Amino acid sequence: MITFRTLLLNNNGNYEPKSHSSLDEWFSSIVDIPINELGVGDVARAIRQDMFLAEVLPKAETILRKDPLAGEDYDGQLISSIASLNYNEAKSALHSLQSISAFLNQLDKTDLDSQVVMDIEKIDKLSHA
Repeated sequence: MITFRTLLLNNNGNYEPKSHSSLDEWFSSIVDIPINELGVGDVARAIRQDMFLAEVLPKAETILRKDPLAGEDYDGQLISSIASLNYNEAKSALHSLQSISAFLNQLDKTDLDSQVVMDIEKIDKLSHA
């Protein structure tokens, strides 16, 4: 199973917590959990932190296909996290982003919150940049 630690070691890196920040505490708690076992909140946070997007975005897509409004803290949190990416961050995972965008664009948006609709539009633009 692929974990963040495995990915770091494959890139000649390692992880040793350097501070007691909330980010370090969070990362320490998930560094050895297989990516495909991470919860929606951890996946959303990893995306916001631009962490191994090529490996994390496929997990995000799996979550979204089961629950398009997936979120730990609020509905649409995962969509919002993906929409927060910029092109330079997302280009390493463009194929996954395009697949996510295609799926989201099939949703009936009439019952969705306007912010979620705007985030879906951002993802669509990002996937075609």
